[in-house]
Amino acid sequence: MNVVTREEMKEMDRRTIEELKLPSRILMERAGLSIVMAMEDELGNLSRYSYLVVCGGGNNGGDGLVVARNLLDYSDDVLVIMLKGEDSLSESCKANLETFRNFGGHVLFLGKDVSLESLMKEIRRRDIVIDAIFGTGLKGEVKGEISEIIEGINLFAKYVVSVDIPSGVDTNTGKILGSAIKADLTVTFFLPKIGHVLFPGRELTGKLKVANIGIPKFFREDTMIRRRIIDMKTVSSIIPKRPPDSHKGTFGTVLIIGGSKLYSGAPVLVALGALKVGAGLSIILTPHPYNTVATGNFPEIVSIPIETSDGFFEEKNVKEVMEHLGKASVVVLGPGISRYSKTVEFVRKLLPNIDVPLVLDADGLNAIAGDLELLKRKQPTVITPHPGELARLVGKSVSDVKYNYALVEDLARRYRCTVVLKSATTIIASSDFTYFNLTGNTGLAVGGSGDVLSGMIGGFMAQGVDATNAAIASVYIHGLASEKFPDDVSGLTPSDLLRIIPSVMKEVRGWTSSNL
Repeated sequence: MNVVTREEMKEMDRRTIEELKLPSRILMERAGLSIVMAMEDELGNLSRYSYLVVCGGGNNGGDGLVVARNLLDYSDDVLVIMLKGEDSLSESCKANLETFRNFGGHVLFLGKDVSLESLMKEIRRRDIVIDAIFGTGLKGEVKGEISEIIEGINLFAKYVVSVDIPSGVDTNTGKILGSAIKADLTVTFFLPKIGHVLFPGRELTGKLKVANIGIPKFFREDTMIRRRIIDMKTVSSIIPKRPPDSHKGTFGTVLIIGGSKLYSGAPVLVALGALKVGAGLSIILTPHPYNTVATGNFPEIVSIPIETSDGFFEEKNVKEVMEHLGKASVVVLGPGISRYSKTVEFVRKLLPNIDVPLVLDADGLNAIAGDLELLKRKQPTVITPHPGELARLVGKSVSDVKYNYALVEDLARRYRCTVVLKSATTIIASSDFTYFNLTGNTGLAVGGSGDVLSGMIGGFMAQGVDATNAAIASVYIHGLASEKFPDDVSGLTPSDLLRIIPSVMKEVRGWTSSNL
């Protein structure tokens, strides 16, 4: 599914109204009605509840007034409180206010008919609060009395439904603009917005429902929209088929260059991740004697010892490692390799000599901080930083890079690679498109889960899947695997993930047939 910015959504609204001649009043009518239908689907019989609809003065408030009018068909206990004076309402909001009154609706204006204290009492008293304060156009910070009202709703409301996006959430970033509503249910229109999928907006959105309000399908499928949410159908189409007359060579070889005396297990997890998604062979190059971690516990992994001075790769090992590159369909470089200064030089000297597809992860990324030109390669490259690694890579703070999809997109275009920014919502960018992954939970916040992911990406690439699709499938399946464990996922380990990946792949691969 495509996901859009406020500017893209505004443009589709404009084209629908001006070019296709569908009046904005009809779009607003359908928006309000769709919210009531979504509430009915979620909450059942709406006649059981009392309602408070809190409306701003713009078109979001107009949508809220349509919601309120339709709720009159279910309940006599529907109260609208307008936060702006009647003279400052948008034309659409004024029109829907008049219609609501004509239907016998009860309206109070803050400051004129009702005090802030009385509003708080109404919030406590009502079963459901409808948030129609701000829409997707909000850019400035929420302050003063409106901020107090939002905090009051968060404190005292029993159940909150937000119109389009929780008020106070930035549509383009998911960030909180001063204060923001924490909704139980959000109903948005036509397409999800980026603020719905990036934290903290994703959490504040609650359950998200997307309603069709009359904007045409061909706008939704517009190829100019470059950002998408990953879904199971897409991943199902990516997982490669396995011919019945195949052999291990059919599915490629993943060569892992990593590990050190500090982190001997990381390359093992990479190797197992590659095998679990179907790679034909996993080979580890790692400092001696730490190759025995693999060979002593996992006979399915080939682990080749590299003689080093003190358990860390160094420049003198480049030539020996290069002798093994011919075995690789894809190389995974970096997991467990450490940030030892001599290892940094090893990585920088080795990178230009790798002429097969590459997954660069962990301390492999740290090694090239300040010299990103090393990413410019003829072969496909995937980099998989978490926010801390990306911050070091580009010389910014973690807060500057976290969920910064524009930065990720710029990196992907500038260095012609696929960038996987790992987080609760993982962002994947190629030179053409950006993808948001919503699977996963806090069980993945454990050392080693990223190593499993790197191996999965390498494993898919070894089987001939292109770099971006390999990242899409791996991130989705990796996250979905964590969701197979209970909600209380403390104690989830990478080994737990590895055990369940094949069954999750079977579930995803069977999506098409099970959903026809």
